[in-house]
Amino acid sequence: MSIIGHKKIIDSLERAMLRRNTPLACSYLFCGPEAVGKFLAAKNFSDKLTNWQKESFNSNLLIIEPEVEEKDGIFKEKEIKIEAIKKLQKEFSLTSFGKNYRATIIRSAQKLNISAQNALLKILEEPPKNTIIILIVEDEKKLLPTIISRCQIKRFELLSSEEIGEMFDASLPDREEMIFWSLGRPGWAQNFLQKETELEEKKEIAKEFQSLFSMSLNEKLFLAEQLSKNTPQLLAKIDLWIILLRSIILGRKSFVSVFPLKALKLIEEIEKSKKTINGTNSNARLIVENLLLEF
Repeated sequence: MSIIGHKKIIDSLERAMLRRNTPLACSYLFCGPEAVGKFLAAKNFSDKLTNWQKESFNSNLLIIEPEVEEKDGIFKEKEIKIEAIKKLQKEFSLTSFGKNYRATIIRSAQKLNISAQNALLKILEEPPKNTIIILIVEDEKKLLPTIISRCQIKRFELLSSEEIGEMFDASLPDREEMIFWSLGRPGWAQNFLQKETELEEKKEIAKEFQSLFSMSLNEKLFLAEQLSKNTPQLLAKIDLWIILLRSIILGRKSFVSVFPLKALKLIEEIEKSKKTINGTNSNARLIVENLLLEF
C-alpha cells in the first residue's frame, strides 16, 4: 500500500537519506492519531535505509509490538516488557547484512513498561553505529521525557477529505460516506475497501452515540451495563466518540448538534473515564454510568 498524504514528512525523510555530510538521526518519534499512516511511513523509511530487496526477508529490520491476549473472546494488547529491548540490544550487536543500516520499529511504544523504557533509554544514549530506532505512538505523554528528548519528532496529522478521496474509485456508490467516516484516517479508509461490513459498523456506533443525547436515565443505565461487559470494545467505541466530538470542535461536517464548548467538556470527561478504566481496577460499569450522565 502506498503512503497517502504526509508529503512534508516523507520528503524530509527522503532528504535526510540523501545528505552525505550530515548523519541521520539515530532515533525518531512518529506520533499522531491512530491509522494515519505512521507505521507505513516507518516501514517504508526503514526498508530504504536497510536497502531491502522486496523478493527477500528483511533481516536488518526488527519490528517490536505488543502481544495480544484473548480472554473470553475479548482481545487486549499486553505491555511491552524489557525482554523485547534485550532482543533489540542483541540484534544491534550483530553485523548488519550487506553492511547496511539495522533498523527497529517499536509499534505502540506507549505500551513499553517502565523497565523496558529505561533499558531503551540506555540504547538511545549510546546508539550503535549505523542503527536507527523508530518509535510509533499515539500518546507520547506515556513515554519518559528523556526518551522523547533523544528522538527527532515527526507529527502525523489527519488527512484532508480530498486526500482520503484519492483512495476511493469515483464509481463507488458509498464513496462520500466512506470519505466522511474515514475521518481523515487512511487506515480506516483501507478497512472500508477490505471489509464490507466496516462502514455499517462505524455508522452503528455513531448512531448509538447520537442517541446518547436523547436517552432517558434508565436507557443510559442499561447501555452502561451492556458496554461495560467488553472493555476493549468499550474503549474502541469511546475513541470514536472522541473523534466525532473533535470534528465538531474543528467545524467539520457533523450529524450531532452540539455546541463546541459542550463537545470539549465531553471529551475531557471521556478522556478521564478512559484513563480510569485503563489504569485502575475500578468498576467499569460505574465509570460508564457516570460518563453517560454527562450527555
